[in-house]
Amino acid sequence: MAEQINEAYIGSGIVYINGRDVGNCSNVNFAIEQETQTQRNYRGGGGNFASVTTVSAVNLSMELANFSNANLALALRGVVESVAAGSVVDESVVAVAGGLAETSKMIDLSDTANTVTVKDETDTTTYVAGTDYEVTAAGLKILSGGNITDGETLKVSYDNQGTNVLQALIDSGQEVRVVLDGINDATGKPVTVKVHRWKPSPTSGLGLISDSFATFTIEGEVLADETIQAAGKSKFFTRAAAA
Repeated sequence: MAEQINEAYIGSGIVYINGRDVGNCSNVNFAIEQETQTQRNYRGGGGNFASVTTVSAVNLSMELANFSNANLALALRGVVESVAAGSVVDESVVAVAGGLAETSKMIDLSDTANTVTVKDETDTTTYVAGTDYEVTAAGLKILSGGNITDGETLKVSYDNQGTNVLQALIDSGQEVRVVLDGINDATGKPVTVKVHRWKPSPTSGLGLISDSFATFTIEGEVLADETIQAAGKSKFFTRAAAA
């Protein structure tokens, strides 16, 4: 009698996209869509005489907890650009009474007392932090009761933080290779899954404020890799499990 093998599965692991570790990933799922054509049985008794089922699409989704701009670029078909740390001199911003006068770059908050100055348009008045405005990463919060008037043009000098900036929804989408370097926690054995070509679609939603750890989902289609021509080899993905 052949030995019965029962391999229970609880999956975990590290997901790599084009070799890059995407961070904590709570779900990775394949969804295979199928189409079935049937030929009705006309010889009596009902039912079908023949049927053919074909795969119409192979989809892959993953839920990510790492809100890096590199991950968000995949989810939002974006491009990430780097902005070097530096100094901005006399940037013109428009005051909004009780609101935010935003700067073009992110302000470095490490030493604003010595690096941020705010003047009027004619350079005759230097405004006072804590009285006329407060500094935030996004710009200046104009304080009610201060000397800055609504709609006034200000000259702001500051040190800007080095940042990477996501420009969302400007790319047509890219194809990537996905590798799961995983473990079956039920058996302790390693498992790997390799997806040859995956084209993510823009995410349907992205939460920015929450009272718990946020995640976002990336979905996309697994495309056939026509460079794989060997007989018996999948053009879509492979799964290897330790014996």
